[in-house]
This record gives sequence, C-alpha cells and structure tokens, in this order.
Amino acid sequence: MTPFDSSTQTNKRVSQPVPPGQSEVDIAPPVGIASPLVLAEAAAAGHRAAAWRFLYWIMENDPRAIQVFSTLSDERLAQHIVEFIALATWAGQPFVVPASLRTPYARTRLRTLFVSLTGTNKSRVERVLLVDIHDQRAAVRETAIYILGIMGSTSAIPELIAALHDPLLSTRLQAAKALGRTGSPEVVSALLEALHGADEQLGSQIFMALVNLGHRAVPALMDTSQSSSNWLRWHSMRALSEIRDPRAFPVLVQGLTDKDHSVAWMAAKGLAPFGKDCVEPLLHLLTTAQMTPWLVETASYVLHYQCQNHAELKPFLEPVIQQMHQSSYRDGTGFAALHAQEQLQTSGV
Repeated sequence: MTPFDSSTQTNKRVSQPVPPGQSEVDIAPPVGIASPLVLAEAAAAGHRAAAWRFLYWIMENDPRAIQVFSTLSDERLAQHIVEFIALATWAGQPFVVPASLRTPYARTRLRTLFVSLTGTNKSRVERVLLVDIHDQRAAVRETAIYILGIMGSTSAIPELIAALHDPLLSTRLQAAKALGRTGSPEVVSALLEALHGADEQLGSQIFMALVNLGHRAVPALMDTSQSSSNWLRWHSMRALSEIRDPRAFPVLVQGLTDKDHSVAWMAAKGLAPFGKDCVEPLLHLLTTAQMTPWLVETASYVLHYQCQNHAELKPFLEPVIQQMHQSSYRDGTGFAALHAQEQLQTSGV
C-alpha cells in the first residue's frame, strides 16, 4: 500500500520522507486514521501535511471530504485552497505535494469545489473570494476572479467591474470573462465603457463577454452602435452580428451606410445570415440612401449572399447587383431596387 492509497483503511503508521521545507511534526498522518474533518480543520489552521492529505481525498472524489469543504465554517480553508491553485503554496509557506496535485487537472478539480455550493455555503466562499480580489498577488486576484466567474456570482459584480481597471492586463481579461458569465444586464455598460481604452486582446475578451450575455446586451449595443467612436461602433456591430437578435436587424441594415468602411463591412457580414428577411429592408435602403462606393460593396455582398443561398431570389436580385456595378450606379440603383421590390411583392416570393 502506498501512502496515497485511499482504498485500504489501516491503523498502521506509514513512514514518509520529510519533504524540503517541512518539519517532522508537519508530516501527513497515516491513511485511515485522520478523518476528512480533522484534516480540513488542521489544513485551515495552516498545517501543510493535513492539507496534503485533504487535497488527496478531494482528488479521489471522496464525498466526505467534499461535504466537509461545503460545510466547514472556517473560511481559511477556502482561502488556502485559492492560494494553492494560484501559487502552489499553503498559508504562505512552500508546499511540496505529489505531482498529481500539481497538474492543470488538479487545479480545475479544485476550482469546481466552489461551483456546486448553495445557500450560506456559497455566501461564505464568496466572501473569501471577494477579499482575494484585492490581494496584492496578481495570481491570487486572477484565480479569485476566475472562480467567481464560473460560479456566475452576481454579488461580486461591483468588484468585477472595478477589476476591469486592474493594473495587469491578465487580471482585466479575467474580469471581463467573469462579467460575461454573470448573465446580468447591468454589466453591459461597464464592459462597453472598458472598450474605450482596451487593446485588441482585451477588446476581443469583452466582445466574447457581450456575446455570452446574449439578448441582455442587445439594447445597450444598439445604443453604442450610434457612438461617435469607430472602435465602439465596430465592436457593437460585431457583437450584434454574433448574437443575431431580431431587434438588432434595423441597426445592421443602417450600418451598411456607416462612414467607417470596417464598421459597414461588419454590419454586412452580420446581416447576410438573416436570410430572406433582410432582402426587403435592404432594397428599401437602396431606394432611399445616398449611393456610395462603400454602400455598393456592402449591399451587393449581402444580395449576392442571398442569391447563392436562395435560388428563387436570384432572378429578382441579380439585376440590382448588376446595376450597382455600372458607372451609373448612383442614379440607377434606386430604380433597380424599387423594381425588384415590386416584382417580389407581385410574385409572392
């Protein structure tokens, strides 16, 4: 039997070498003698040997150990586990553990301890994590934010919003990801505000957070699509395109005329997958908007997309596309679009 064999209960003390940095009195107790509760209480007090054994029980998926973590009132245990996930230390001390406890899987397994908690247990660990958000050690801050994110914590929203302005980019990225997992519409304005000074990496993470929020983010995104900032309009169009909420349909149609070419193209790519529904509004736009080379490019892209995916529309839309590529496109496109509208209404297509 090895010192880590949990399948056999024994009262026989197992000799173990003393790991570097630990004293003789800090050696883990033999398997089968100390209960998970005793180990958890000792681990919470900072004893690394007990923590070693308790973490092993967790990795073995022992229901007693998991139950102890859920019910133990000593918040130091959760705090030490967060530290171990982040820094591989325990209570601020070096922690020599088996290789199986130092793997990415082990860290993931320990994070999941926090996810299934309910009621007062969840509130208790949230208090620990909210303290850790302000830790001086960046790795601890990031770990706490990550766990709050997978918990979907809404009580942490103010702290997560504040973390969007953390000095370290890696922490800001975790904060944006966590806010996207809250499912709360109140975080949308903060995410959009953070876009103002965001680089490409943080901007992409904020985009994914907005997409995760889905329909909850649509009203604010529609407002931001009218921003004077090309950067904000582009991200708004991108997120609305990915979410595909019908409420955003008019915004995407109007976005084809945006003064910034990249914004207009993002609107076109988001509009095309709406299928037949986008044809009539687009044709109406072509009869009313001032024709520009950019509108020709974006509108013809959307119409060509429909011709490829809906063969029954091709006879009506191809003449419009052809007209948009004539030298007289400024004057002729509106008439061609109006004629296509009338034909489509008459044919019932």
